[in-house]
This record gives sequence, C-alpha cells and structure tokens, in this order.
Amino acid sequence: MIQATYILYLVFSVTVVLYVGNFCFQNGKVYIQNYFPNNLSIGNALNNSLLVAYYCLNIGLAIWSLHSIKRIHSLSEVLVELSSKFSTILLIIGILHFSNIYIVHLIHKHFKK
Repeated sequence: MIQATYILYLVFSVTVVLYVGNFCFQNGKVYIQNYFPNNLSIGNALNNSLLVAYYCLNIGLAIWSLHSIKRIHSLSEVLVELSSKFSTILLIIGILHFSNIYIVHLIHKHFKK
C-alpha cells in the first residue's frame, strides 16, 4: 500500500507543480513585460529563471518529503497522508508565488533607478 501512496503522491504533486508553474510562467510574461518594457530580454530571462527555480524547488521538495510518509494500513490513512503532503506543497507554491511577485517588484525598482 505504501508504494501506491508514493506513486499517487509523486504523480499528483509533479502534475500540480508543472501545471501551476506553466500557468504562472505564461501569465507572468505580461506582468514582467510591463515592468521591463525597454528591455524584454531581462524580463524573459528573469521569467525563465523563476520558472526553473520554482520547478527545482517544488519537485525537489515533493521527492524529498517522501521519506516522511508514515506506514499506511488503510485507504483512509492514504487519504490523510496524501492530503497532508499536498497541502504542504500547495502552501509552499502560494508562498513562492507571492514572494516572486515581490522580488520582481524589487528588481524593477532597482533597474528603474
């Protein structure tokens, strides 16, 4: 039962991370181009760097957190463990999203000077 939990967790976590990362990357282009209208290459490089860092951090965290999955003996324990792990990943994704928006704002202020 624990192997099935590992597989479910990795499939769902990686799928969510890839979907959210791609969604933010595509929609963030407009946001970043607004901040860097005269130098789109810096904006695109920043957007790509944020995406790569996001993927590395969140997929790495999802894989790393496998070691903390407890022994599972029933379907209800699978659901509790998976929901606990998913909520952690989603919370980190949300924190990173707002942190990235703030960091881009600070970078914009630096280049605006």
